[in-house]
Amino acid sequence: MEPDYILIAKLNASSKQAFGQLYDKYVGMVYSFVCSLVRDESVAEDITQTVFVQLWEHRSSISSEKNLPAWLYVTARNAVFKELRRMMYMEKYVDYASRIQPPQEAVGGGKMDSATIRKELESIISAFPQAMKNIYLLRTVEGHSVSEIAQMLDLSPKTVETQLARAKKKIQEKLKNF
Repeated sequence: MEPDYILIAKLNASSKQAFGQLYDKYVGMVYSFVCSLVRDESVAEDITQTVFVQLWEHRSSISSEKNLPAWLYVTARNAVFKELRRMMYMEKYVDYASRIQPPQEAVGGGKMDSATIRKELESIISAFPQAMKNIYLLRTVEGHSVSEIAQMLDLSPKTVETQLARAKKKIQEKLKNF
């Protein structure tokens, strides 16, 4: 196998063969590292794949003079943190949704449960304009920061904040009867 600096130079030129060799060489290292942090094999596999997708996406900016294993470790660590944040937001949402104490009488006169509220919430979100829906889901479900969303969608952070505020206001207005 060729040395890393040669493989990286080839990777910079979009060589799929060089990428494959780097993948084969480092996938075990990245997977073991991620697995030691998340202790869930399926999540570790997903994060490992994400790291190598990022390697391919950033192939032209990776210097052959830099330490590739260090780049992979940092990228993996950041991906783990991002996934843990997403999981934390989901856990908070599930915890919040399970603690909702709905009024005894719903609008239709019957008892209401959290599943009804969740269904209504999903209906409200699905009616959002596509841009607002994307921003809201990226923030609440995937746990991305406002700046990450702005960068991903090529928007200003202020636009993202405005869309999130509008989405929350719409949800509050629609759920006030619940």
